[in-house]
Amino acid sequence: MSGNLKLFRIALLVLFTFVVGGLSAQTIKGHVKDTTGEPVIGATVTEKGTKNITVTDLDGNFSLKLTGKNPLQISYIGMKTKTVNVSGKTSVDIVMEDEATSLNDVVVIGYGTVKKKDLTGSVASVNAKQIANIPVSNVSEAMTGKMAGVNITTTEGSPDADVKIRVRGGGSLSQDNSPLYIVDGFPVSSISDIAPTEIQSIDVLKDASSTAIYGARGANGVIIITTKSGVEGKTQVNFNASLGWKKVTKLVETMDPYNFAYALYERGVTGYGNYNDLDIWKSVEGTDYQDELFGRTGLQKQYNVNVSGGTKDMKYNVGFSHNDEKSIMLGSGYAKNNVNAKFNTKLNKWFTLDFNSRLAFTKLDGLNGGADTNESNAANSIVANTVKFFPVYPLTVSDDDEENNASIERNPLERITDSYKYQERFQQNYNVGLNWKPFKNITFRTEFGYRWDFNNTDQVWGSEATTNSKYGFNGQPQAVFTKVNKQNWRNANTVTYDNSKLFGGRDRINVLVGQEWSSSRQTTRTSTSVAYPVSFTISDVLSNTAAGTALPNEVSIAAKENILSYFGRVNYTLADKYLATFTLRADGSSKFGKDNRWGYFPSLALAWRMSEESFMKGSSKWLSNLKLRLSFGTAGNNNIPVGQLTQEYQAVTGDPTLWVNGFNTMWAPSSTMANPNLKWETTITRNLGLDFTVFDGKLSGSVEGYINTTKDLLIKFPVSGTGYTSQYRNMGETENKG
Repeated sequence: MSGNLKLFRIALLVLFTFVVGGLSAQTIKGHVKDTTGEPVIGATVTEKGTKNITVTDLDGNFSLKLTGKNPLQISYIGMKTKTVNVSGKTSVDIVMEDEATSLNDVVVIGYGTVKKKDLTGSVASVNAKQIANIPVSNVSEAMTGKMAGVNITTTEGSPDADVKIRVRGGGSLSQDNSPLYIVDGFPVSSISDIAPTEIQSIDVLKDASSTAIYGARGANGVIIITTKSGVEGKTQVNFNASLGWKKVTKLVETMDPYNFAYALYERGVTGYGNYNDLDIWKSVEGTDYQDELFGRTGLQKQYNVNVSGGTKDMKYNVGFSHNDEKSIMLGSGYAKNNVNAKFNTKLNKWFTLDFNSRLAFTKLDGLNGGADTNESNAANSIVANTVKFFPVYPLTVSDDDEENNASIERNPLERITDSYKYQERFQQNYNVGLNWKPFKNITFRTEFGYRWDFNNTDQVWGSEATTNSKYGFNGQPQAVFTKVNKQNWRNANTVTYDNSKLFGGRDRINVLVGQEWSSSRQTTRTSTSVAYPVSFTISDVLSNTAAGTALPNEVSIAAKENILSYFGRVNYTLADKYLATFTLRADGSSKFGKDNRWGYFPSLALAWRMSEESFMKGSSKWLSNLKLRLSFGTAGNNNIPVGQLTQEYQAVTGDPTLWVNGFNTMWAPSSTMANPNLKWETTITRNLGLDFTVFDGKLSGSVEGYINTTKDLLIKFPVSGTGYTSQYRNMGETENKG
């Protein structure tokens, strides 16, 4: 009996052990949503005090096997972190609230970050939420209308057209006023290869105090884009798709056949009959070539898939997006594929490694807007003629005349259906950064970047699109094939000292010192063939390119554009009330001679957080932040083509005045006169701003005034009578204020 009792006690002990083990291995399930009831996707759920982590799925659900009796901690960017006690529970419903204030949001500035409340310069920001649900193919379009002082327009109406961005207007009269683009800390020449769904935040630096750290390249403002990074936890897969239609909403009103014929009659043109004949045009239906070329319905399709996740030491984010569009203009459309990969790795306690790459492959069909023409006069382009071309032909032109006369003017529909343009663009970006933190408060960083762009363009014009060709040989098919290859290399090295506990925590200081160099080169090759047989179709030309008469090949191998820079910045915060930022950058550019090569661009910004003063304590219940900012600084501009210091020469063929010893081909100076005395264009910026946040962060804003003065403008100046057509010079001054 005693033996059976002993055996029973052992069995009971084992059973109790399993029960306790089961309780300690509690599995908790839950659902996370926001205050509107929408699921929060990708929220991080952590067993507090442990490394036990998971993330919510597409429906906001999660399941986590606990290792103890610790509470859960739920966090998500832009929302308040929440701690929930789950002891004795198997499921929980959690409601996340948006952050009531954005004062502690981190804003990306040049070569670093700063809290929004500590900004001394003029910076505008857009986050992922504001652009996530906008079905556009270009990041620039998603920014439209969201930031004061940033003007965004499309250069022309072609598919995948470049978007023109201007920050506080343009200072230069004849040169490029585009801002500098920085993606994940690396400068890029374009942001068209970034899918809008991959954007985490966009910060625009507007005054010289903010942009001076980038020197010459930041003279027209800086747009800093941070793409999404992986988060610690399980792998997440997100898929989005959209479908849209495009239609012209309004066309230019044009004359009907009767009013058109009557207007010409009053000008003495008799091709449409005399006065008694004009009434016949009331019953004739004319052709509106705007409707013929732009009347179709465009179809836009977008798909993107993203995979992200990681561990404490390695996080990743990989995405693919596809945009496909049949555009409203006849014969136009495009397809774009973007691939991006971003990895953040902690190698050990001293070193971290960042790597990101972006690849974009684009196919485009159709003309690039109104200026894309082979006409001797661009005013006679196809797009321009959709408005001004006559709606009916005169009585004096018969169908036989129209078919047999190669010099007669063709209507826009005939010309566009006999025109062909196909482009392939391939862009690659590779960037790597290594951080080394050997001592407390000190970080060394080195960055390497490489970009390669390839653009292949084939254009063919049939006989009906060459009645007034700039190449001559009117009425005969022509073809132009262009290849553009551009490469860019960059290296930057910085050291940062960051101490937030200066003088016992009263003050904060951040010191940055760095050096950077970049080099780029572009090669353009153009082959032109004319005088194909009149009977050749576009397909015949493409498959028999040698059947035409080849004009001399054009090859442009531009000189390398090299920039060497040294820079430094000091941010100081005194008692969380008084802030100061001093920046200095020196740029040396190969575009200028040795006496003018270096430009020095200092800036100073001061800020006073009045809301922290004792005399403002009475308003603390409704006023969260009130900050006055003042800044003054300079920035340079070198946006002119390379090779202006020495005279360029080009091969000239076929000019009968150039016959020398039996040769009609010779090297002749280019039409642009060299100028070895060119120097930096300089912009001086003054900015006064007031930032406010009231009602516990529910309302915030900024009021600013600025004056930008640009002197020593780099202008392409006409120099007729010298044997040249133009010369780049430093002359004039402009002013922007607002």
